[in-house]
Amino acid sequence: MGNVIYLGSRKLVGLLSVACVLGGLFGCGPKGGSTENTTSAEPMKTPATVEQATKVLDLSTTPLMEGAKRPGSRQMAHLTYSATGDVRKGFEFHRKALLDQGWKELPNSSVTEQSASAMFSRSGFVVSLSVSPIGEPGGLMVMLINLGNVKPGQLPVPPGTKPVYVGDSTAMYSTDAAVAATAAACRDLFVAQGWVPYGNAGADTAYYKQNAILATATVSSAPAQGGKTMIQYSTQQMSADIPAPPSVEDLRYVDEPPELTFGIPGTNPDALVDFYRKTLATARWEPTLDHLVAIDEKPTMIFRNPAKDMLTLAASGAHRGKLLFSVRFQTAAEIAELDRRIKEEAPKLRAAAQAKEKKEAAELAERNKVSKVAVVLPADAKDVQQTKDSIKFVVGHGKAKAAVESFRTQFREAGWKEEVASIEAMAGTVLFSKEDQKVTITYSDTGFMPTEVSLSTMRVELERK
Repeated sequence: MGNVIYLGSRKLVGLLSVACVLGGLFGCGPKGGSTENTTSAEPMKTPATVEQATKVLDLSTTPLMEGAKRPGSRQMAHLTYSATGDVRKGFEFHRKALLDQGWKELPNSSVTEQSASAMFSRSGFVVSLSVSPIGEPGGLMVMLINLGNVKPGQLPVPPGTKPVYVGDSTAMYSTDAAVAATAAACRDLFVAQGWVPYGNAGADTAYYKQNAILATATVSSAPAQGGKTMIQYSTQQMSADIPAPPSVEDLRYVDEPPELTFGIPGTNPDALVDFYRKTLATARWEPTLDHLVAIDEKPTMIFRNPAKDMLTLAASGAHRGKLLFSVRFQTAAEIAELDRRIKEEAPKLRAAAQAKEKKEAAELAERNKVSKVAVVLPADAKDVQQTKDSIKFVVGHGKAKAAVESFRTQFREAGWKEEVASIEAMAGTVLFSKEDQKVTITYSDTGFMPTEVSLSTMRVELERK
C-alpha cells in the first residue's frame, strides 16, 4: 500500500513495465535476447541531469490536446492531465508532436478505441505515452513519462543471474541466490557505479539516484519460478535533482510535484540546514534567509537559483522522536504562474472577504442588538429606580401580587412565554422569555417591611409607558 500512496509516477511506470513484460513473454514485445548475465552489455551512458533532459524534452511546456483540463501534474519529466475527446485522436495528437520533434516510435504500440500506449526514443531517452478513458463517457486520461536515458538493461546485476525479459521500460532477471544476498549484491553494484541510495518501499524495493535518473530495484522471491529470486529494474527521469541528507529515515521521492520527504532523529535541525546550505551552494542555490523562519507555522527555509527556481525546505511535524521534513521543487515558471493567478484572483478574494466581513458584522450587530419592552407601572408606585435593564419600586402593603399580575398580563399579551411562576402571599418570582431575551419579576410583601417589586432583564431594555 505504501507504493500506491507515495510513489506517484513510480507506480505508473511499474504498471507500464508489467504490461511490457506480459507483452514480451507472450510474443507482443521485444524478448530478452540472451540467457546469460548482461553485465557485459553496451556501456551505460552517463545518467542525465535535469538540464540535459530538459534540452531533449520538457513536458512542462508540451502543448495539450483540445478539450484538456488543468493538468494534474505538469513537470519537466512527467505530464498527466484529463481531457474530453476520443482516445485515438488524443493519442495521435501527442504521437505527431513527438515525431515532429524527432522522436522515433518504438515497436509494439497498441492503439484501440479503449486505450492507446506507445514508447518513443530520442538521443538515448525513452518516453512513454498512454491515453485511456476515465470518468464520464468521453473523458480521457493522458500521461507522458520520460523514463530517462538509462535503460533498465544497462543497470548492474550480480554474477549468475539470467535475464527473463529485457526491454525499454523494465528488465527482469532470475537467480538461485537468496533474496537478502541478492539485494545486498545489487546495492553494492549500484553504489560502486556511482548510484546513491534514495529510499525504499517496503522490504523488497530500493531506489537509487545518479544525477537526475531514479532507478528502481525490486528483489523478491518468486514461488511460481520454483522459489528463485527475481530482480526487476526500471528507470525514470526526475524533474528535479534534490539531494538527500545522509542518515535520514523514511526517505521518499515523488515527481508530481517534485518533492523529497524524510525524517531526522532528534529535535535539532541545525545539521540538516547546514547540509542543504553547503550542498545546494555547489549548484548555485542560495538561501533567502540564513535560518529557518515560521511560514504557516512551519519552520521553513527557501532557496533560489539564478534561474529563479525555488526549493522549499520545511518541517512538517514530529513523530516518534523524529523531525519530519520535506524539500519541494518549483520552477520559476510555476512561481510566476502562481503569482499571476493570485493577482488575478485577488480582486475576487478581496471582494469575497469584504462581503464576508460585512455579513459577519451585520450578524454580530443583530445578535448584540437590544430591543425594548414597554411596561406600565402601578399608579401608586413609589420610589421608582430605573436603569436600562431593571426597574424597582414600592407599593402599599398587600398590593404586590396585584402589581405582578398586571405585569404577567402585559408580557403575555406582548408574546412573551411564561417559564416560571411562583406566586405566594409574601413573596414570588415570575420568569418570562422570548427567543434569547429574558425578564425576571420578583416581589416581597412581608407586612412589616416596605413592599418591593423589581423587574430585571437580559438582552432587552425596559421602558415605562
